[in-house]
This record gives sequence, structure tokens and C-alpha cells, in this order.
Amino acid sequence: MNLRLILPAAAAVLLAASCTPYVEPPPEAPTDPSGRKAPTPEEQEKIRQQREEQKKKDEANQTPDRDTKPEGESGAITEQPKGEGSNGDGGSAPEKPAAPQKEIPVARPVPGKPGMVFSPFNNKVIDVKGIPSGRLVADPTYPASEKKHFRVP
Repeated sequence: MNLRLILPAAAAVLLAASCTPYVEPPPEAPTDPSGRKAPTPEEQEKIRQQREEQKKKDEANQTPDRDTKPEGESGAITEQPKGEGSNGDGGSAPEKPAAPQKEIPVARPVPGKPGMVFSPFNNKVIDVKGIPSGRLVADPTYPASEKKHFRVP
């Protein structure tokens, strides 16, 4: 008889406890770019000086590469890289300075779902079935003008 009263009472207590509302913290307010304060003239001058110093450092880093390359080519015959032709007189075409390549992120696979990955930009699930590993893929959640690319793991 006691068991008939205890079990329904315990079930009612558990049900009531599971129905209590969960208090979620409010989401962070998005930052408004127009709400930023404009830099003062002193701050603008400091930023301009920092940019000039960075340009000088970049130029100094690129100059030794240009100087050492012709010295190595003076007596040795070298092969041209694929895709570059000569300018007709037997000399090589002028080289462009190598642009620094940015690191291309690699997507994370979704556990238990082969052919599905998490985008490294917004963590949305993307279907990459049939695309080989290591291939560069454009993120379909962004427009083509933003050029968000990642590698398939």
C-alpha cells in the first residue's frame, strides 16, 4: 500500500523538477561599427608612422632575396619553373615579388557523418561528399565575392 503512494509521488516530484525553466544568459549585443569613436589626430599620426615603419621592414626583408638570387644565377644554368616562358631573346621574364601566402584553414570532420565537415569560418555543417582530401573548396555559406575557401580534411 505504501508503494502505491510513494511511486506516483516520486514521479510527480521528478516531473515538477524537470519542468523548471532554465535561465539562459542574454546574448551579447552586436558591436556597431558606427558606434566607434574616431581616432584623434595624434592617434592617426601614430598609426601612419607604424605603417611606414612596417613598409620599411617589409622592403628590407625583400631586398636581400632579390640581391642573392642574381648572384646564384650568374654562372649556373637553371631551369625555369613550369608555366613561365622566355621573352624571346633567350633571357628570362622579369620576376614578380612573391606575395605572402595566407594560411588556408582546414575544415574539421563531423564525427559519425562521413563526407560532412564543419566550416572553419562559421562552424556550419557542409557536405563535401565526393571531394578528395586536400582539395580547396569555397564555403557555400558565403558569397563568391568574399572568397572564403578551406581545405577538405
